[in-house]
Amino acid sequence: MNTQNDYIVSTQSNAWSQKIAERIDTIEDAGLNWDVVKTPLVAMLEGRYPLPIENHVSINRTDNNETVGVVGSKYEPIQNSRIWEAVHTSLDGVNHTIQGSGYINGGSKIFIQTKVEDETFKVNGDDFSNYITFFSSHDGSSSFELFDTSVRIICQNTLQPARSKGGKQFKLKVRHTANASIRFEGVMKHLESIFQIRRETYSKLNDLTTVGMDYSQLINWATSFFNRTNKLTTVSSNRAHEAEQLAIRGVGNKGETAYDMLNGVTELLTHGSTSRNGDSAKTWRSSELGSGRDYKAMAVDHLHDGLQRQHHIIRGEMLRYTGETSEAHLVG
Repeated sequence: MNTQNDYIVSTQSNAWSQKIAERIDTIEDAGLNWDVVKTPLVAMLEGRYPLPIENHVSINRTDNNETVGVVGSKYEPIQNSRIWEAVHTSLDGVNHTIQGSGYINGGSKIFIQTKVEDETFKVNGDDFSNYITFFSSHDGSSSFELFDTSVRIICQNTLQPARSKGGKQFKLKVRHTANASIRFEGVMKHLESIFQIRRETYSKLNDLTTVGMDYSQLINWATSFFNRTNKLTTVSSNRAHEAEQLAIRGVGNKGETAYDMLNGVTELLTHGSTSRNGDSAKTWRSSELGSGRDYKAMAVDHLHDGLQRQHHIIRGEMLRYTGETSEAHLVG
């Protein structure tokens, strides 16, 4: 492993840990060489009388005994080693290099990210790197998931192509049940689907570079896109103005096309607001695992579809000048 290019980001509370390197060759390199165990729970009646809790258990790390969650007694953890194995098994024969890994909330959620170069993609002169992310939780908050992540190298903005159409086009989840190890083997079947959706998304991105948008269209579109109600809110207005400014002045942007508008949205949602300091872990969770990732994927569809794009421009103009509109917000 090339240790000169390694770095680890973590907080003093150890709630957030991320490792990025040119290569991560072992689970020890990844910082995930620990398991979790189910530990019985006991309630103390009147502070003195122990009463076993049969329906729930505590999930604890084996390396430091820290509790990472409380789950139902039938919950079956998928160990880090099992996910590490799945990464290598499912990508056997595919040109890939593990370059990222980490955990959130002390280990309640973990991820492994591998760079997969099935083919080279370029949009408007921008180079992109493409990754497959394996994600799971130990606290019962989510299933095991596999998803695609594309990174615009010039600014490190991320986009998950397989989340397009509101995240409904592609999903792969393995629930934490007794037969999880059997169902886990289905991972490989979905990779070609991921790669095909990736190709379709890059085709859309190239189309966006040919769609001109002037200043008023940029701000009107963003106002409608971020405002889901029929009355303009301060929060959505602020986000729209930030995204519009990033579309004009963000890294590699000129404020002239729908592609610039998309990059304004992805920069805002990937890196957080430029006007205030935020929680980096919270921003990452939203950008890669939560509402932020869905909004970024939805932006591709809503900019690429001419009717949806025009709908947002008209609706946004009404919101900006009257503060309200009778036009419905487009979802998915």
